[in-house]
Amino acid sequence: MDFPLANTYGARSELFLQSADDYHRQRHRINKRLNKLRRNLNIVTKDTKNYKEKCKENSISAENYDMDTAFGDLWLYRIERDLLYAQETRLLLDVHTSKSKERFLVSKYKKALKNAHHLLSVIANEQDQYKVLEILTYTAIIDGSLAVTRRKYGEALYTFSVARCSLQFLYAHQNLPATFTKELYYDIVDLVVDPALKVAALQTKSSTISDLSQLSKEQVFSNRGKVSYLGKAVQIVEKEAPSYITPSNEEESEVLREITWSSYTAKISSNEIALAIMKVNEQLKQVVDSDTSSYDSALMSYLDAISFQEQEMERSEADADDAESQEQHIVLTYLKYNYLLLRIRRDIAIMKDLDNKATAKNNLSRQKVLELWKDYLKVNDSILDSFNEIKELPGIANDDDIADMIIKLDVFFQIKKQMKLAQAYLIFNGYVKSLALVSHCDELIEGVKPFTDGDDLKGNLPKESDIEDLKMKVKEEKSKLFILASYFKDNGDSAPVGSKYLIDDVKKFPDYSATQLLENIAPLKVDFEPVNVKPVLFDIGYNYIKYEGAGERNILKKSTDEPMRDSVSDDSIDRKKGGFFGLFGR
Repeated sequence: MDFPLANTYGARSELFLQSADDYHRQRHRINKRLNKLRRNLNIVTKDTKNYKEKCKENSISAENYDMDTAFGDLWLYRIERDLLYAQETRLLLDVHTSKSKERFLVSKYKKALKNAHHLLSVIANEQDQYKVLEILTYTAIIDGSLAVTRRKYGEALYTFSVARCSLQFLYAHQNLPATFTKELYYDIVDLVVDPALKVAALQTKSSTISDLSQLSKEQVFSNRGKVSYLGKAVQIVEKEAPSYITPSNEEESEVLREITWSSYTAKISSNEIALAIMKVNEQLKQVVDSDTSSYDSALMSYLDAISFQEQEMERSEADADDAESQEQHIVLTYLKYNYLLLRIRRDIAIMKDLDNKATAKNNLSRQKVLELWKDYLKVNDSILDSFNEIKELPGIANDDDIADMIIKLDVFFQIKKQMKLAQAYLIFNGYVKSLALVSHCDELIEGVKPFTDGDDLKGNLPKESDIEDLKMKVKEEKSKLFILASYFKDNGDSAPVGSKYLIDDVKKFPDYSATQLLENIAPLKVDFEPVNVKPVLFDIGYNYIKYEGAGERNILKKSTDEPMRDSVSDDSIDRKKGGFFGLFGR
């Protein structure tokens, strides 16, 4: 009994009931549930001959409900069984008309309405006002259905108007269990209430039939005492949110009927969406750029307005012409664009908070700083995702001013991300990687055009001065990292790279200590190392290698002293013949 509409219409929607047989099977399921409830509550009537006299269900009162809410479930499912029977009969009448079936249909609605009034008396002491409102809405739908069947369209117009306003209120305030979604309330509006409300409005020749939301509010506001039991529903809604039953005056309607955004102008057809946009504008006044929590209410209001607009577009998709459809898409794009920009502003505030935490204290550990920067990069990625979503919105690409502004802001936060990554690499002496990132940032920022006066830079969004400051910071970091990457290795802070001595470039001055400066002025100390050569067996080579110098001397001696040559040659021959192949004869 916690959520009456979810247990009735919600159960139907889950089963996708369409044909008379579907409703027939669901009716039998409800019958089985009723029998189980009777057994659990010990109110089974065994004397069927005297059923009316001995039936214990008719004597259920508010005291019984206070002891066990299952007594309320019993009456709720009795009503649901009658409504399922009525819907089954209505589907059969669509195939074949019958006077007897029409009378039977009226009798089922009458019985369901009678049981609904009894249920209202049973839950008289219920403290949950949302639950009471759901029962009243359920009863109003039954009452309106009976009035339409009897062709009493004036009564139907009022009861369905109360039901519509109540369902809109429940959508905004009721919290359903996880098995159901709040779309259930608008499903009831779309499938049950609005079709009947249109018929009743046509039959009564209402002037505001094009806007059912405004029509229902006018009916509730001007005829609030028309049906006595529904006065309780009006009181519940009026106490918490009177805007759901208060029609807008003409001045308010003119202000909220049209929006102007960039070069587009669009009319707002639904008063509900106009009120939602007005609520957003009020919440935006409470936003403080540096306070991240101040954005929440405005963001939620934007989401509600977007949801209302999407539902309105789904409902009017078949009937809207091209011009109306285009205006509805402009309104939806306007809401989504401003929502995403506000979300980006919130994320910028979060990034600034994280950056301040990382730089506020000098004694933060390396691990803590990296954790803060990791969160910073996640938020930065969220901003980049938001810009991508904006680029994909219909109409953004066709508007040069907005598209250029979004591209500039997107590049700005790409640079912010890469600069933060470069800082992270510096912690681990990753000078070359850090330099590569900053160099890429320098290329990106050189291509950024200045903002124009027409750019809509609200709140804490980056301005032209922020881009100039970032450009200067990128230049400074690039110069510093070039020196560090030139003189130091990536894996340490002690040894310079290769032959990078100070004498090679006197215009650059690294941040060395006094000892390092003396060591790296120039290569003053040179170490020589022996070079390995191929070994040679000199004794073997001596006997087989002919030396050119000795030959020349022999020729000269031959010309001057021929007898001496013969004696020397004889001695040489004798020496070569000695020993084993001339190897061991010396």
